[in-house]
Amino acid sequence: MKSIDLYGTTCYNFEDKLGKSSYSGISDILILESDPNPNYYSRSNFPPNKHQKSWRLYLLVKKSINCFQDKILRQSYIINEKLGLDIDILPGHIAFEHKEIQCIRINTHDVSVLDSIINELKKTGIEFIKNKKVKDFETTIFFKQYTEFVEMQEGVYRNSKVDGMYFFEIDKLIEWDIFLEGVEKIKNNCNYHLFDSFLSFNIAKGKATDYVGIYSKHCEEERFSELKENIHKVFSL
Repeated sequence: MKSIDLYGTTCYNFEDKLGKSSYSGISDILILESDPNPNYYSRSNFPPNKHQKSWRLYLLVKKSINCFQDKILRQSYIINEKLGLDIDILPGHIAFEHKEIQCIRINTHDVSVLDSIINELKKTGIEFIKNKKVKDFETTIFFKQYTEFVEMQEGVYRNSKVDGMYFFEIDKLIEWDIFLEGVEKIKNNCNYHLFDSFLSFNIAKGKATDYVGIYSKHCEEERFSELKENIHKVFSL
C-alpha cells in the first residue's frame, strides 16, 4: 500500500444536476439530491459507471453564517462522534434560484440517520430552507472535504479513499471559467476517453495548488501520462 503524500482540507468545484430528493420534507426542510455515479460520457461507447446505493444530499441554509465552512467541518466531527457515525458532512455553496447560498452536502449509504444529523445541525442555530416544490436544475457546486492524496506519478495523485478519483496538478492557479474552457479543449483534442471533471484546490506543504480532477471507474491509468501532457499544454498557455 502506497503512503499518503499530501493531505488536508480540499476544495471541489464542479457542475451537476440537482433535483428534489424523495427524502425532502424530513424535519420539514428542503433536501436536494444528485446522482453519486452519473453516466460519465466517453468515446466509442465506453461503459458508464454503475449506479451504487448511496446518496449525495444537499441541505440549503436559509441565512448566511460567518465562518460557515470551518464551523461545519468542526461540527461534522462532533456529530459523527456523538451519533457513532462515519458520514461525510461537508460545507459548501451552490447557485440556487439565481443566487449563491450556503449548503451542507451529506454523503451517506444510510439515510435512516438523516433526521438525527439534521436535528444536531439545527441545535447549532442553523436555519434551513423549508420544504417546497423544486424542478431539476443544472448548477455549479462547491464543497470542502478532508482529502488524502497518494502520488501515482509526478504531478498525478489518486484519492486514498475514493476509487476512481484522480488529481492532475496544474502549475498555476486558474479561475473557474478558464477551467471550463480548458477542459473542453482537452476533451475535443485529446485521444483519450471523455470524462466529467472537477476543479480542485488545496494548500499543503506551504503551497497552494489547483488540480484538474477526474472521476471514473474505468480510467486507463497507463494513459495518464498522455492526459497529463494535454492538461499541461492547455493550462500552461
